[in-house]
Amino acid sequence: MRRFNLLTCAAVGLLLLAWGSPAQAQWTPDTTVVLRGKIVTMTGSAIRQGQVVVRNGVIEALRPLSAPTPPGAIVIDTKGFIYPGLMNLHNHLEYNILPLYPLPRHYENNTQWGSGKAYETHVNNPWKVVVDRNIYGLSDEALKLAEVRAIIGGETTTQGAPTNNPAISKTLARNVEMENFGEANVGQRTFFIDSLFWKHLPDQIDRIKTRKAWLIHLCEGIDDYSRQEWSNPAFDRELPFATRNRPGIVEADLVWPGLVGVHCTAMHEHQFRDWKARTGQPKVVWSPTSNLLLYGKTTDIGAALRQGALVALGTDWSPSGTKNMLWELKTVDQVNRTRMNNLLSDRQICELATVNAAKMVGWEDKVGRIRTGMVADLLVLDDLRVNGYRNLINATEVNVQLVMVGGDPVYGDEAHLARLKVYGGQPRYELLPETAGARPKVIDMLQDPTVRNGDVSVAELRRRIETALSLDTDVLAARLNEGVQETSTRRTYKARDAVKEELIKLLERANRPVSADLRDSDAPITPAQAGEFLALKYPRLRESPRRLDTLYTDTRFLEDLSANLHWHEPYNAGVDLTRYAPWLAPAAPTAGTPAATPGLTGALPGQ
Repeated sequence: MRRFNLLTCAAVGLLLLAWGSPAQAQWTPDTTVVLRGKIVTMTGSAIRQGQVVVRNGVIEALRPLSAPTPPGAIVIDTKGFIYPGLMNLHNHLEYNILPLYPLPRHYENNTQWGSGKAYETHVNNPWKVVVDRNIYGLSDEALKLAEVRAIIGGETTTQGAPTNNPAISKTLARNVEMENFGEANVGQRTFFIDSLFWKHLPDQIDRIKTRKAWLIHLCEGIDDYSRQEWSNPAFDRELPFATRNRPGIVEADLVWPGLVGVHCTAMHEHQFRDWKARTGQPKVVWSPTSNLLLYGKTTDIGAALRQGALVALGTDWSPSGTKNMLWELKTVDQVNRTRMNNLLSDRQICELATVNAAKMVGWEDKVGRIRTGMVADLLVLDDLRVNGYRNLINATEVNVQLVMVGGDPVYGDEAHLARLKVYGGQPRYELLPETAGARPKVIDMLQDPTVRNGDVSVAELRRRIETALSLDTDVLAARLNEGVQETSTRRTYKARDAVKEELIKLLERANRPVSADLRDSDAPITPAQAGEFLALKYPRLRESPRRLDTLYTDTRFLEDLSANLHWHEPYNAGVDLTRYAPWLAPAAPTAGTPAATPGLTGALPGQ
């Protein structure tokens, strides 16, 4: 049986120990786990009390509460609601180390906000320092921490990671662009068509169209320039590709049944009608929070639905979006009430993050519903004393009891994981410090410690990123001077050489002297030189608060949201996530029981 290395972290009392022979019944893939509670199947049947029987990664059976327990099963009496795991179909995971940033002005399209002082200060510069492989090179850590945050919010599937990154390809949440269920049939393009993509499109288009789904940013903005990403009749193939001479998705011959448009904020109903005529059904990933923060408007979902669109949800990224799907559902709920005249029912809102998302990527026979034979990607929430769909909309991270991915209980209340993830008398999970004094939540980071950085704790991930964000030049110089042990006898210094080479160019450009040791490839880089590099390369970096974003939604997030230019009149017209704020810190109940929140009747939507 595979054994794991011991990891210790005094900061959180971490114990991640060996998987040995358990002293009592504990979880292994072939262990039967029975979840008892109210089952929200998303299949059309009524929500009812019952048992979800999970074994070998799949839902083996759905049984009434009165049915006998299978021999040897571990029974979790949730006293809550059991849902399909949530699916987030639009994200930029590497950026999710950063908090919301103060957008300085109104924007019309996505070419306008991705530059300028505020963006450089709060987003681009700190992000670059963390992930640039020639500086701290913490892309793996940023991605893993983003997946932790997704899991905390009930997500079992996310999108927006570099394809086949070995640090996350087999751990925590599913990544739609990677191999899942034995296939890799979902593709993505982060941004719209540029000159390089256009040049190589003839060689790529057939491969693109073999995908079940292909996601691309489409018409992100609110002006005519954005709308031309759907179709630009003035495009001239004989002229050079340029800002004003670029093809729309129509001219690029990329409107086909697998096309999934991310955002589509600029599209009018006649364009959705054209899309329907060409493919039979538009497919739209909606990110309302980010749309509202960047543009003051969001996608005309009513127009899309009138043309038969399939709509799913995505959080976009943390600099202008929610932390997870639980909160993106709340924005949808508010937009539905204030701007859509309650066009969507509570169930339809929940389908955006489950059924619809699964259909969109061709996984409808695997996930997105709770049905016998389907994969056990599951979310368990407290019973907040409302109907099952409203329960999902109102719930926050504290109400997440358990998250299973492929039947593996990866996160939840310590009371539950203590019955599932303790081996040889030792827990194989980590306590998350935000919950240590209230209702303890824990996560198992060791599903596959053989992958790159597969044995790193959450506490260590955060420590590494916080160190990078601190701009400690002593630490940076030491990191660069350490180099990389490529073989048992060879250590290389590619990152240090690259930084020194760029620093020389920056100094020469600023008409400043270049020391002899900086030109010596064998000389170590000094902390002063590392500081010069950061100051010249990222001149606005020191103005940034350089704060690592929190894993859980908190009152500071709501304060930052409310302070945003677009989060109030005349743009936002009543969208208010503070309506859900009472659920941020309810009384700490015993795991598996509803949160005690006296006096909140009528305070939340649907109550």
